[in-house]
This record gives sequence, C-alpha cells and structure tokens, in this order.
Amino acid sequence: MKQPLLRMFSAFAILALMLGGLPTQSAQAAGSVSLTTLNVAYTQDFSTLAGTPDNGTSVALPTGWDFSESGSNANTTYGIGTGSNNAGNTYSFGSTASAERAFGGLLSGSVTPTIGASFTNNTGQTVTTLDVSYIGEMWRAGVLNRGAADRLDFQFSANATSLTTGTWTDYDSLDFNSPNLAATAGALNGNSVTNQASLSLSITGLSIPNGATFWIRWTDFNIASSDDGLAVDSFSITPRVSDLAPEVAATYPVNGATDFPINANLSVTFSEPVNVTSSWFTLVCSVSGTVTTNFSGGPTTFTLDPGVALTHGETCTLTVLANQVSDVDANDPPNNMAFNFIVGFSPYDVCAAPFTPIYNIQGSGLSAAITGTVTTKGVVVGDFEGSNSVGIGGFYIQDLTGDGNPATSDGIFVYTGSSNLVSVGQVVRVTGYARERFGQTTLNGSTTDSSVVPAANIVPCGTGSVSATDVAMPFANPDEPERFEGMLVRFPQALVIAEYFNYERFGEMVIALPLTGETRPFTGTAIDEPGAPALDRAYQNSLRRITLDNGLGAQNPSILRHPNGLPFGLNNLFRGGDTVANTVGVLGYDFGLYRIQPTGAADYVAANPRPVAPEAVGGSLRVAAMNTLNYFVTADYPTGNPFDNKCGPANSMECRGWDSDQVDEFTRQRTKLLQALAGLDADVIGLNELENSTGAEPLADIVAGLNDLLGAGTYAYVNTGTIGTDAIKVGLIYQPAKVALVGSYQILDSTDDPRFIDTKSRPSLAQTFQDLSTGGRFTVVVNHLKSKGSACDDIGDPDLGDGQGNCSQTRRAAAQALVDWLSTDPTGSGDPDFIIMGDLNSYAMEDAIDEIKLGSDDTAGTSDDFTNLISYYQGLYAYSYTFDGQAGYLDHALANASLLAQITGAEDWHINSDEPDVLDYDTTFKPPAQDALYEPNAYRTSDHDPVVVGMNVVNYAPELGSIAVSPTLTAIGTTVNASVSFTDPDKLDTHTATWDWGDGNSSVGAVSEANGAGTITGDHVYAVPGVYTVTVTVADGYGNTDTAIYEYVVVYDPNGGFVTGGGWIDSPAGAYAADPSLTGKATFGFVAKYQKGANVPVGNTEFQFKVGNLNFKSASYEWLVVAGSKAQFKGVGTINGEGSYQFIITAVDGQPDTFRMKIWYEDESGTHVVYDNGSQQAIGGGSIVVHK
Repeated sequence: MKQPLLRMFSAFAILALMLGGLPTQSAQAAGSVSLTTLNVAYTQDFSTLAGTPDNGTSVALPTGWDFSESGSNANTTYGIGTGSNNAGNTYSFGSTASAERAFGGLLSGSVTPTIGASFTNNTGQTVTTLDVSYIGEMWRAGVLNRGAADRLDFQFSANATSLTTGTWTDYDSLDFNSPNLAATAGALNGNSVTNQASLSLSITGLSIPNGATFWIRWTDFNIASSDDGLAVDSFSITPRVSDLAPEVAATYPVNGATDFPINANLSVTFSEPVNVTSSWFTLVCSVSGTVTTNFSGGPTTFTLDPGVALTHGETCTLTVLANQVSDVDANDPPNNMAFNFIVGFSPYDVCAAPFTPIYNIQGSGLSAAITGTVTTKGVVVGDFEGSNSVGIGGFYIQDLTGDGNPATSDGIFVYTGSSNLVSVGQVVRVTGYARERFGQTTLNGSTTDSSVVPAANIVPCGTGSVSATDVAMPFANPDEPERFEGMLVRFPQALVIAEYFNYERFGEMVIALPLTGETRPFTGTAIDEPGAPALDRAYQNSLRRITLDNGLGAQNPSILRHPNGLPFGLNNLFRGGDTVANTVGVLGYDFGLYRIQPTGAADYVAANPRPVAPEAVGGSLRVAAMNTLNYFVTADYPTGNPFDNKCGPANSMECRGWDSDQVDEFTRQRTKLLQALAGLDADVIGLNELENSTGAEPLADIVAGLNDLLGAGTYAYVNTGTIGTDAIKVGLIYQPAKVALVGSYQILDSTDDPRFIDTKSRPSLAQTFQDLSTGGRFTVVVNHLKSKGSACDDIGDPDLGDGQGNCSQTRRAAAQALVDWLSTDPTGSGDPDFIIMGDLNSYAMEDAIDEIKLGSDDTAGTSDDFTNLISYYQGLYAYSYTFDGQAGYLDHALANASLLAQITGAEDWHINSDEPDVLDYDTTFKPPAQDALYEPNAYRTSDHDPVVVGMNVVNYAPELGSIAVSPTLTAIGTTVNASVSFTDPDKLDTHTATWDWGDGNSSVGAVSEANGAGTITGDHVYAVPGVYTVTVTVADGYGNTDTAIYEYVVVYDPNGGFVTGGGWIDSPAGAYAADPSLTGKATFGFVAKYQKGANVPVGNTEFQFKVGNLNFKSASYEWLVVAGSKAQFKGVGTINGEGSYQFIITAVDGQPDTFRMKIWYEDESGTHVVYDNGSQQAIGGGSIVVHK
C-alpha cells in the first residue's frame, strides 16, 4: 500500500466532488456475506446475475453485494449487456444469454457507478488478514489507442454501513486497469485473456473482531474522453489471523470481584488454544495461603478447582505465568504469553449472606405476605422434582429454625419443572419470584405458573435437617392447615382410609379422624336429620380429614403407592376402614385441597378385612338387592360411530356400559357380577342400573351366566321388557326351586300417580313371590329413585341446602306415591307382606325414607308403617356406599309391619364400597400395570354394596270369630245350628272346616269364602242329655289352622230324673275370691227336678261358707241335666239375702260322691267369680243321690 493517508484523502475528496449535489441511488441484496471459517475462501463468479434480455435491466444480486449510482441518470437497476452499449450504467457483462457474467460499470457524464459487498466475521476470532483476489475484465473500449488506462479503484472500510458511508482505504495493488489500450472503440470479449488481468493481495494489519462487518468496493475512475466498460469476475476473499502471542481472554472471577462463591471453581479462557505446564498458575490467599488447585479442561478454557472452600472476605490472587503457557499453532514466533496475567478477588460466602426467611414470605394469612423476587434459604424436606411421571415439578424447603410462631409456615415450594437439582437434606439458597401458584405459596422463576426457578438460582449451602411437626386433628377451622403449608409434618393419630375415588387416577386418598365413638366418617343425613344437624356433621367431618397424595403429578400412574410405602398390588391391598398412623410427609396445597406429599411409610393396619361371604341373616329365604353399575350388553361406541346412541327403549340414547374399543371390558364386568350374585346366594335379587333397550335383555344374559356357573335352571328372571323411558331400568331374578311367581308384575310410574315423576325416577317394579316350602307370600318392590347428581330445578325442586342434595322433594313425593300404591296391593297378592328394596338415592335420615316409614296413612306407630331393616339389624352406623370420604347407605330394605315379624336379619355385604376402583373391571385409561390388578372375583363389582335380608315367610293361619249356636238350651232330639265367620290375611288361600259337637260326634263344616273372608256352618241333633262344648276347626291348604269353642250347649230330658243332696266339703284355698287364703267347712243342701210336663226345673239350693260369711240361697232354676250318675243344674240366687248371682252345681252320685259349686255375677266390666271350689271335690259328709 502506498501513501494510504493521501489516497484516503484523495478518494474522499474526489468522491465528494463527483457526488456533491447529485442524486444517488443504491441497490443491495439482503444480508451480509458470513465468513465462518478461517483460511477458507469465499468465492463469487456472479453467475446469478441476470443475463437476459440483452440491453435489459435487473435488480438481482448475490447475497451481500451492492451497487450505487450517482448522477442525473442514477437508478436502482443494473443493465444487462455485452459491452456494445456506451451508456453510462452499472452492468452485468457477458456474452448474449450466457450465464458466465461479470459485475462492473461504465462511467459517463450522467452516471457514476460503484460496486461492492459487505462481509461479517463469524469465525469466532479476530481476523487480521484478508487474502483478496479477482479477475478484472474489460468488456468495452471507450476510444481507440487511448494513451492511458481507465481503471476500477479497490477500497476497504471497517466502519462503513453502505457503499457510500464510512472511512475507506485504497489498496492500489487490487486496482484493475484497462489491459487493452489498442482496441478499437466498442464491445470487447471480456472472457478473452487479452482483455483480462488477475489481481491478488493479502491485506494485513487488520483487526476485525468476531461479529464485526466490513465493506469492499470498486469505484470507476473518470478518465478523459469516453470511459471503458470494466468489470469484476471470479472474486475470492479468505479470512486469516496473524500469529499473536496467546493471552488471557477472560477469567472467572474477574479482576476485583468480591462476589466469588467460596466453594466455586475458577476458570481461565485464553485467546487461542494453548499448552500449559503443571505449574502454569498460582493461587495465593491472605487467609487460606497458597491453595493447591487442580485444573482440567483446555486447550482454550481451563477449570481450576481449589478443592476446599476459601475463606469469606479474604484477598486472593490468581497469577497465570507467561513462561508456562504457549500456543498450539506452529506459526512462531511468538509462542509464549507476553507477560504474567494477574487477577485479584475476594471470596464471598453466599450462604452466609442475608436472606428473607420463609416464614416472612408465608406470613400468617392464606396468601404470601411477600411477593416478588426474593432470596431465601432452607433445608430440602421433600424432593419431588421432575416431570409428572416422577414428581410434581419441584421441591419443598423449610427454614432450619423457624420463627416459633405457630401461625406462620416455615416451608415453601420451589418450582423447577423437569429439572433434578437437589436432594433431601441439602440446605439451599434459592432466589425466585414469590407468589401463589394454584393456591400454594411458591417460588417461581417469574410471574407465571410455568416459569421455573433456574439452576443458577439454587445454591447448595451444606446439609441440615428439621424434625417433622406433629399435626393433630380435628383442625380448629378449615384454614388451619395453612400454617403447616410446605413443612415436614407427621400425623401421629390412627386415621381411617375414608376415600379412594381418585386413587386409580391420581394415586391419592383421604384419611380421616372419625367423630368420637364412630368407626369412620359418615354422611350428614345418614346419621342426623337434614338441616343444621346434618350440616354440622359434614362440617365437623371436614375438620378431620386430609388428602394423602403420592408425590406424582401424572394421571393413571402405572405404579400406585400404598400408604405403607410399598407398591399397591394384589398382595398389598388396602380397604376403606383400614387405618394409618404416623403418616409423614410435606403438607402442600393443590387442586383446592391440602395434601400430604409422603416422604416415608405410614403405620398401616388392615382393620377391615375382606368379607368372604355375606354375614348370616338366618331364615329359610334370602332376598337381596344390588346396583350393577350400568350392566349393558350393548357396547358404548364413540361419538360419530354409526352404532353410537343405540340404547334405550327407542334405541336412540347413549349406552352407559362397556366401551366398544375395550375388548375385555364386558367379559371382566360380567365375570365379576356373576361372582357377586352367586356369592349372595339369594332366592330373590332386585337389580339396579340394567340396560333398558329394545332388543336387549341383560337379565337373560345374567341368568344364563348364573345357570352356567351354578347349574341349569338355578335362576330365572321376571321378563318385563323395557320399563319407562330411561336408558336403565330395575329388574328381578329368582330361584324357581325356592319361590314361585304369584300373578303378574306391576309397574309404578307417572300414570299411576303423578307424584311419581318417571322422567326423574326410574319406574318401580313389584312382583309377588310364594315360598314353595311354606306357602308364604311376599311382594318385592325394586326401586331406583332420582339421583342427587343432577338438579331438578326444572320442576321447582332445587337443592334445599339441608344436606339432602338435589331433588330431595322429588324423591320424597315418589316415596309417598310408592307406599300409597302398595297399600292397594297392586299385584293382587292377597297377602299383606311387602318389602321395599333398591337404590332410593336417599340416606337413612332423609325425607324419602321418613315418608316410607310412615306408610300410606302418613302416621307413625300405625300398622301400615315400614321398618328400615338395615338400621333395625345393623344399628345407626351402617353403610354400603362412600361419597366424598363419608359413608352411608342409599341401597335400602324396608319391610312393613306384617313382614317384619318374619324377618330374621339384614346385612350389607361389603365387597364394593370399601374397595378402590382400580380393582374394578373398567379398562379405560388404565395402564397395563393397573389392568393387571383385575381378578375374576366379586370384589369391586360395583360402587354400592349389596344388601341381603333373611326371612321365614309364613302362610298366615286363618282366624275364627265367635261361634253362634241356636238354640243353646234344648231338649234332646232337637236340631242345634252353629255358624262362625273367619278371615285369612293370605286372601288367595282356600279352606276346610270340621265341627266337633262334644258328644263324640263330628261333621264337615260348610265353607263359604271370598277374598280372605268366609263363614262356616253346621247342625247337629243331640240324642243324650248333657252340657256340651262345641268346637270348630278351620284349615288352609298349608296346614295352618285355627279353633274356636262355644260353651255350652245344654241338652236336657225332662223325664230323665232328678237329684238331691246335702252335706259338706273342705273349702280349698283360692275358692273364695274375696279372700283366697280362707279355708274351712262349707255346707250345702239342694233339690232339683222337673215337674211333669215342665221344661224348667224347680227346687231349692243353699250353700254356706261361714268363715267367709257367705250364705247363698237359690231363687230360681234355668235348667237341669241328668246323665247317668251325674247331674248339673244352673240357676240364680242371693248372697246374704241380696243381689242376683248365677250358680252351677255339678253333683255326682258315686264312690265317693263329689260336689262342685260355682257362683258368679256379670256386669258391664265382665264376669266376676265369687266362689268356685274348682273341681269335683269329694264331700266330707252327707250324700248325693241321682234319682231315675
């Protein structure tokens, strides 16, 4: 380069003179040419310039290339030519239509062209040399035999931003001068060597930093006369670096740093790859002294590990020794560093720096007291880092000492996403953004829930530990757990596993402390009346529960965590009612609940083992009810499938059972259901949630399956077809060897009673059965009332807020309609025994159950009342269903008064409600490991437990009324007529009767009956005088009888004789009613006879019991019967001369003579005995004579 300063000045002076006041136009291709690799050339042959049409124009340029024009004809397009055109312009020169092009121009009085390009150093190093070469081509001679050459001047700029800005430096060795001065004016072939020149130069002494942009350009020299057409082709530029001495480019820490962590590693980065000796640096500190430091890495960046913690605040010096560091390249010299490099710094213990305590961030409220960017410190008490499949995206830290304030939490959650940065027991210092994330006080990376705290913001500060804080229930209020949020806690109490609805999906369960004296939490209206009592129970329950989670955020995890810390499996099950104690973990908050993220195993006790069979209920018959949980034989197809919505009576409703794409689901459901029904071993079973589709009969399928399992003909079903309009119905199956159907089934729906809204409740099904061994009949009514799950606002029945949930009054009205319907004996059973069963969707204390218990007369304590058999036999705390962690029963068995005496027991078989639903048949969403937990047994067949009732059903005996006899006093040879009415609660029974006339003769009674009531008649002629007892016996077809007696029929013979007697007896104790203790001598004397032709006897009688001051005298006789040696006569008389008393004397003329005296009177209150010596008593003296 010659005279660069002069050339630089001259170029700009000339350019200013040329361009001043004239318009300038530029065109530039997008971007800059990126030079990415040292010693690798960038080339450009301009073949992408436009080549057609000849003498046309274009703007197409290679990336990074540019041209600029000044003058009156300046524009932003270049010409396309062969050199034949003498117009001033920027040109793409070349033969006609050839792709071989060159980039240049032709200066004229109206246009001054400049061409060039921009380049960016992306080599990663500072470029110090550029190797530039190109071929200059002459495409037009301006004049013939020009004495001096025209030329393109080459220039370089390190600070230009375009072809017309910046400072430019000339490099004359790269100027292109016209090579052919003898040519005739006009077009030339620039591809001819005669018209070319090859130019090259290494431009040195540059310092182009990595990332910097520089420019090159060619300006057209304005020669006298017409200018030549000159161009550039086959351009090449190569970035290079000159060999410089290696130097330290960067260090960590920087010189003067005061925040270098005491446990951190140092680093040294050189300007180029280097070789170092084993002693290429020293590290000396004011307190730590000379620190023996290991190094690694290279050849450009080295890591220095002191191996020990430096001392906070001391002064340290790192010296890099120049003579121990040499460059790797072979371009020498130089080789070694020019001088030692020294860095001074002070170590800083970030862990000892002030921070905001966690308890200050938490505060005593429900939300963070401090929000925004904070730095805090604590020990990791729960490490749940990683994605949802392995964690919950972060970890919990707790202040090592706490503030001693029980109202403020000492823990906080740090959200780190999928990173794995810490471990339990580490003490860490964390900088993050304090805020509420889904209701839990959290450190995020910024203001969004998804923003993670980066690893650089988490500084290890050793190890530590805190003891778990014991937490006892009940909580004082629902917000009390907030004070433990983020802390390591322990629940020492034995808590009941109360809810596991989300266990399959989220691996979580509810553990609870039951109310005092109870075994588990119970639903409010299962124990208490709706309203304040039930609501208070629910509130108290809410203070006694906590969610036990599994430390994962994933749904449907393959491995489920058992509370004992081991994987849940068939050999490691749990059931509702089992207990856990000493549950330890971190108390967090998510999805609206406080929850324990466990850090260890709890003390688990299997307190509620699986029942192998239902509890014994006694009786000769068993009646059961079970919810099948949507047993459909028709598959549920996806929306849009032509087989979708093919259920219901009109085959237009969504199917609710197994999914068509789950090939094993129906078989699994059916197998479990059959095992459960077989295990019930009931003679009659009412079923809920059966498919109710035209052309599909789930009961036929169930019965076929049971008969395959238990033997042909074991079960049959009541064939109702579809019932109502819903997709599900109720149904009945029975064992025909034990019971028989009596009459037809009947359905209760809105057509029977508008109070029973069958678009809300499923219609009820009633069927009468007869016990084949006893003949006893009973009617079973299966029900499925409106659920609580959806509202009844459309019919004016909102949730009353009293604990009964939705539609309570709809269920109440249905219950009223039900008992009123049953009072009409809808099946025509002729039997008073009714049992109401099924899913009433009402807990024990709710309105619907109260209405049933009152019976059809709506009055308690009357004969039509129904009794809750579950409560009657199991007590207050029975259950068969769990919802929201609270137990109760919706599936009922209620018997009316007449059937209650025949019930022997009622039990719930707990095979479903205590089992987690991961064990059920459903395969939707379950991963293979969960599917494998299925077993072909009865457990978790449904979500409701079945109820079983035992009974000894009797055929009621007929009941006789009083016998009517006419006449009751008659002479021998006269016909005596008798009749009696009877009733039978079993109104369909038929009866026979027998009369026993008391004289050794009997006869068949004539029976006339209808609808459980009838009359028996008979007649008889007595041939022998006597006092006879008439007996009638009625019997039904099952051996049940009743007997009635009439006393007495008196048959006399006026010509049969008379009787006389006198003497005394020893009156026994108890004979004298006024004083039963009195005994002693009683005297008597009597005469009784018929006068000739008379029908009424005459005579007189006296009887004296002096000790009792009793002196009886007859006034008249009514009849006298003499039969052999025995005589009886009856009359009236006075005692002590007063009153009117009846008497009968029975006297026997025998060996010895015997005597019995009975005296009584009657008034409105009944018969009152005055004296009766009780039996035929031998006289103590005197005689009795029967005269023929």
